[in-house]
Amino acid sequence: MDVKNVNAFTEVIVSTFETAVNAAPFRCEDFQKMEGDVRNPDDLMCIITFSGSLTGAILLTFPEATAKKVYTALMFEEVEKLSDEVTEAFTEILNMVIGNVKATLSGHTLNFDTPMVAAGKKVKFENTDKLLWLLIPMAFKDWGKFSLFIGVK
Repeated sequence: MDVKNVNAFTEVIVSTFETAVNAAPFRCEDFQKMEGDVRNPDDLMCIITFSGSLTGAILLTFPEATAKKVYTALMFEEVEKLSDEVTEAFTEILNMVIGNVKATLSGHTLNFDTPMVAAGKKVKFENTDKLLWLLIPMAFKDWGKFSLFIGVK
């Protein structure tokens, strides 16, 4: 996994959230290397997959409290649970991430699948491409933590 690509994906995530919700997430703990399938460690899992000159996936997992705060900042309304409105809002954020990745990594030919967002701890990303993961623990200053998984080959 090329560190330049990992840094590019991480920077896109940070700048997209900063633009969308006016809050910049930051790395809050040391990263970890992992392999295999990823079972959602939190309550909301966001999935972006791509192929082309790079193949891989970006997974974002959010505890319910953090996801609800991000939603409130984006939509200017509070929610009681992780409803369809929340998953739709996070899908829009993922579409922004995809657009920003295309602009940032314009030297690569990348084909993105439709992003997916699902609530529940039983959600699992099946790692059929046998990606090696870099798990980057992230946080917003006042909203809580979330996890960023990057797998690129």
